[in-house]
Amino acid sequence: MSGEKRASKRLTWRKTAVYICAILLVSLADPRFPTFVAGCVLVALAWSLRIWAFGHLAKNQLLVTTGPYAHTRNPAYFGSFLALLGVSLAAGNAESQRGLWVWGFALFLGVVFLTFYMPRKMKREYPRIQKLFGAEVDRHAANVPDFWPRLTPWRSGQDRQFSWEMVRHNHELSWGPALALVLLGIWTAPLWSPFAVL
Repeated sequence: MSGEKRASKRLTWRKTAVYICAILLVSLADPRFPTFVAGCVLVALAWSLRIWAFGHLAKNQLLVTTGPYAHTRNPAYFGSFLALLGVSLAAGNAESQRGLWVWGFALFLGVVFLTFYMPRKMKREYPRIQKLFGAEVDRHAANVPDFWPRLTPWRSGQDRQFSWEMVRHNHELSWGPALALVLLGIWTAPLWSPFAVL
């Protein structure tokens, strides 16, 4: 377990690219109040979804099919995608050239997430999960979409309940302050960003 934690904390080129893109998105930000507020609401929904997901998840111990896993097999990734949409909406606007650049850059990031990051992640994750849980994975996949959620939950018969202890165990609570700092950076970007003069 400690080896897994150390591996997850390593700085890879992908993590570096994510950090650079996040810094660039925040630095380019040219927020307007209505879209900023709408973006904040979407970010809050995204974090709530991730908390819901990690409150059910028992990584490598059980194939969870309750809670958000009854709607999508990858609720945490879907939550991350919603967070990207929310941050992007908050950072841009339709009134200024820079605001439109932000939304164009965010569109590019969204396409990269859906066409490169997610397929690559799934290609690596599913064989490992299949090895751990066998036919359960196929049954789950036959009833629950990979990414875009189904509206009604699939009733698998599993009775697992949400647990705040699991949220803490999965280290999800730190996401909230991190997202709040990103949104604060976006709102104050016109005061400090070198791009504010553009």
